[in-house]
Amino acid sequence: MGKIEIRNLLVSECYTNCYLCKNKETGEGFIVDPGENELKISVNISKMEMKPVAIILTHGHYDHIGAVNALKERYGIKVYVSEAEKELIGDKKMNLSSYFDSPMTIEADEFLKDGQKITLAGINMTFIATPGHTPGSGCYYLEDNEILFSGDTLFHGSRGRTDFPGGSESEIMKSIREKLLKKLPDETAVLPGHNDSTTIGTEKVYY
Repeated sequence: MGKIEIRNLLVSECYTNCYLCKNKETGEGFIVDPGENELKISVNISKMEMKPVAIILTHGHYDHIGAVNALKERYGIKVYVSEAEKELIGDKKMNLSSYFDSPMTIEADEFLKDGQKITLAGINMTFIATPGHTPGSGCYYLEDNEILFSGDTLFHGSRGRTDFPGGSESEIMKSIREKLLKKLPDETAVLPGHNDSTTIGTEKVYY
């Protein structure tokens, strides 16, 4: 993985993968999908000696955003998410937090467009809009490291559910086939929102 270090933490009752991504050259890093367990996340940030500069979200469901507000306040950092997810993160029913008996909303600081390139902690990435699981679901492709944070779009041997508000089976299939499998190198490591990691090449056999 070159100059980056990635630590995977299981958080929330849904066993969500929260990733801490650190630039080993600068010590800065970012948090991917902090769904609950703010203390666990903060303790691991300290153990990694990482200075967080941002939170990036693949989508706005509660099991991926539960610790956002606490971490944002603790570290004074910005939150990034798709522009198409603005309504969902501000609605307790749509983001499923009411379902978990923990009604909450969050506010993002930066709303991303499909194909937008950003650099966080000195790490370059491209935001890829992949609607289907939610209207604003997206993935983050770290070109220099050939890593994809795929959220609940693409799993190992599976894909995200589409029976929640705003979900679409046809959209998620199109997103996976057209935006990920056809465009990214086979050796790209896929770090999903749940379950084990995989590669783009491995997942092609399922589609």
